[in-house]
Amino acid sequence: MDRNRMFLIAAALTGVVVSVLGFLVGVQPQLSATTAAGEQQANVEAQNAALRESLTQLEEDNAELPTLKSDLGTLTTSVPSQAALSSFLTELDQLADASGTTITGFTSSDAVSYEPVGSDAAAAATAPPEASAAPPAAGAPAAPAAPALPTAPELVTDPLVTAANFSSIPLTVSIQGSYAQARDFLGKLQGGSRLFLVTAFASTGSSGGGAAAGTPDRRAGGGLVYGRQDAAAPQADQAAEPPAATAEGTDGTSSDTAAGQ
Repeated sequence: MDRNRMFLIAAALTGVVVSVLGFLVGVQPQLSATTAAGEQQANVEAQNAALRESLTQLEEDNAELPTLKSDLGTLTTSVPSQAALSSFLTELDQLADASGTTITGFTSSDAVSYEPVGSDAAAAATAPPEASAAPPAAGAPAAPAAPALPTAPELVTDPLVTAANFSSIPLTVSIQGSYAQARDFLGKLQGGSRLFLVTAFASTGSSGGGAAAGTPDRRAGGGLVYGRQDAAAPQADQAAEPPAATAEGTDGTSSDTAAGQ
């Protein structure tokens, strides 16, 4: 092999080595950097899209903020974080004026912790089995079918409402007025700003409001108001509250105070 041929082979090998080194040193890093930059751009665009969605949601929530604040105020008034019986007495006076009745008495008891209602399945498990009817005798007329009983509404519970954060305060309101006025008062009371559940109603007058001459009709309604706290806190609040003003009836007698005395 002559000398020129060896130079050509060496030059070709050198060119190949230089090309490979040039690709590894110059081109490959640039390709890797380009790929990484593309991936980073895709990630940034995905993050920007997520931020735009979050911003849109925040703008929608901000537009609803006045409505949410109004709803929160209504719910806070309906079920306050304290017993707040003084303000409730003020509302009672307003409802009595609107219904044409006069409050003659008001008593309240210690708060009671909320007790979750049992499920229908548990109630059905404890219910006694129904007795099976005996078959009718031959030739005897068939017994009439029993009328369908009304179905009770489904009970709604919430696992967030527990005895540790919810309580009820039993109370009784005595009023003077006709039967229709008393019903109007109780209806307004259940639809008032404070959540109130009527559980009892008693009357010493006539159902039509026509009591004996000189004897005013007297009614008493019992029920529950609620608070967002345990039962011990409302009792402490009642003890800390100033005594509520007593309501005097037409006969000069005074009602009990909010402390239940």
